[in-house]
Amino acid sequence: MVTIVVGGKSSNVGKSTLISQMIKNLNCHVGVIKTSLHKNNKEIEVTDDPSIINEKGKDTSLFKGSGAQNVILLKTNYEGLLEGYRRARKLLDEDIEYLIIEGNSILDFVRPTLVFYIDSDDTQEKESATKAKSKADIIINRENLEELIKDGNSMKFKINFEQVSCFNAHAICKALNIKLPKFGKLLDDQNIKVRYCQLGLFK
Repeated sequence: MVTIVVGGKSSNVGKSTLISQMIKNLNCHVGVIKTSLHKNNKEIEVTDDPSIINEKGKDTSLFKGSGAQNVILLKTNYEGLLEGYRRARKLLDEDIEYLIIEGNSILDFVRPTLVFYIDSDDTQEKESATKAKSKADIIINRENLEELIKDGNSMKFKINFEQVSCFNAHAICKALNIKLPKFGKLLDDQNIKVRYCQLGLFK
């Protein structure tokens, strides 16, 4: 299972919009865990109850409507995040191929396959966002998000690594709906090495 974390500089920066598009692009069995942290929340709430997940206007409803097989809402404080994540994982179907987790702080507890981060020039960066950005593989500016969603081949994002496995490169292309040869050329142009390349696909 490929695990993708989507973080961002602040609330309402476009994380849910990106996740929704990723679900459509992947077009396979996708599970989503939405984390919602509250300092004063001493309880760990984990649910996939349809009456809650499908509530109109909520991000979870957007994910479900975009085609996610499992959507799980996790509400807790920072201290309960790891235990909540473990509980959420148990609710996933066995045939999930991609797991997308929304949130910054979860990166303190998991090592995902890929990290996408949405940046912005006009919002203040919180502490959890600073750490998430430092771990990001792909950084997308909020101002370019709409164009990227409409046309993944616009390539308006920052690659935040010096080398990448062929497997991860494929996952990035699939999540963002980018053609492999074009992404391969971008990697070549930026002198980013591809490890374990499958049949020279990115050469």
